[in-house]
Amino acid sequence: MTDYTLYQSEFIANNQDLIFEDINRAHDLFREVFPNQDSTWTYHKYNIFALTAPSTAFYQIYTELRNLVRSQLGNDRPLWFQAWINYHQQSELLKWHGHEFDYHGYIAIDPKNTKTVFEGYEIVNKPGQIYFGPGWREHMVEAISPFQGVRTTIGFDIFTTPDNRHVAHPYTNMSLMPLL
Repeated sequence: MTDYTLYQSEFIANNQDLIFEDINRAHDLFREVFPNQDSTWTYHKYNIFALTAPSTAFYQIYTELRNLVRSQLGNDRPLWFQAWINYHQQSELLKWHGHEFDYHGYIAIDPKNTKTVFEGYEIVNKPGQIYFGPGWREHMVEAISPFQGVRTTIGFDIFTTPDNRHVAHPYTNMSLMPLL
């Protein structure tokens, strides 16, 4: 029995080129606004869905994310989320880390030939795959085989009650948005 969900988005799998154009544009804009900063580790300063507005492709991705999260957690309470772009060469793959939120997940756009290793299990990443599970769970990314280019995923955190446990002051986290 697992306590996480894997969902396969046919939209993402079938529209990688279009989505990757938007990601590259968004990453360039990110670098203009936040020079010399990494788009992963500044997750609290922006939300990729705000950065990609008004992309119709990212609207579709948001819709799929919202539907997946709401199908797991219900529609009867407010939820907030932050989402960022992981944009890495093979030498920059994520080391062991966790997320201090109720739930965590990622959306594989162009994950290359990688796997996400959690304590006790691993997920072989595929384009369009959305992972959604508990927060706090330590994980890392490994290359299954060498790759060229940029590995792209969208990381996200979901929580039910923003409080000082997550940020020094909830209104200073520029990435938080309601999950409508």
